[in-house]
Amino acid sequence: MKKKKVFGKKQVLMAGLMLALAGAVWLNMEYSSGAGGFVGTNNNTSSVSDKNLGDTQYVANETEQEVTETAAPQADYFTTARSDRKKARDEALALLKETANDVKASEGDKAKANEKIAEIAGEIEKENAIESLVKAKGFEEAVAVIGEDNITVIVKSEELLASQTLQIQDAVTSQTDFSLEKIKIVAIK
Repeated sequence: MKKKKVFGKKQVLMAGLMLALAGAVWLNMEYSSGAGGFVGTNNNTSSVSDKNLGDTQYVANETEQEVTETAAPQADYFTTARSDRKKARDEALALLKETANDVKASEGDKAKANEKIAEIAGEIEKENAIESLVKAKGFEEAVAVIGEDNITVIVKSEELLASQTLQIQDAVTSQTDFSLEKIKIVAIK
């Protein structure tokens, strides 16, 4: 009797891609939370610099003595986050489609790959709906990231009021089955 492999190369590669995606999201939140932080946390420490990404800086030209304004675009964070999320998902979908179309793959592996493709498509649809709802509630920018057992919503805001937090939570709960404790909201200036 031939013994089947439990984990093949494709399954290990897929797990690695998922871990890389989770790590990228975590690092992104970790390094961007210094400005806005998680809701309910106090980031007013003396070691935090007074400079923030996107702040305007005036530079004097010594020869002409005129002042020039330079600013880093704030929308770059949200554009980059969406781009990174799309790239990671495209890579995962390509691998899943390869597995689903592989003639050597078992029917069970093909079925699992197709289920995961449908799951990712559903997550994309939910994230887009949440982002649209959050923007409709008055936020200029929003990015939603659905994880294995939680969701993170990143919004452009100086600080979040309790009413704004409830609006975001309402948008998430109307589109997903996540409980309130599984919803993380991050404000970025």
